[in-house]
Amino acid sequence: MQSERITINLKLFSGLHREVDLKDYDTQNGAVLEVKKGTRLRALLKSIGMKNRGANSYYRGGGRIGLWRRLHDGDEIQCFKPTGGG
Repeated sequence: MQSERITINLKLFSGLHREVDLKDYDTQNGAVLEVKKGTRLRALLKSIGMKNRGANSYYRGGGRIGLWRRLHDGDEIQCFKPTGGG
């Protein structure tokens, strides 16, 4: 029996796309990725080579989510580096 797969859209901001292994990443539209149903955000980010995952902020549907959140079919996940200014 083959495990069920889901599709998510991953958008990386603040230059994060340069720090991961996603070939042909589209800075306007992000990357459409297929993962196993039940995958957590942490596992997805690890699979693309993102380091320092805990230092970044992650959002789904306008709300902040943690690294242990399970992904759902059709999710759009937005990732941001911490920034400061003043």
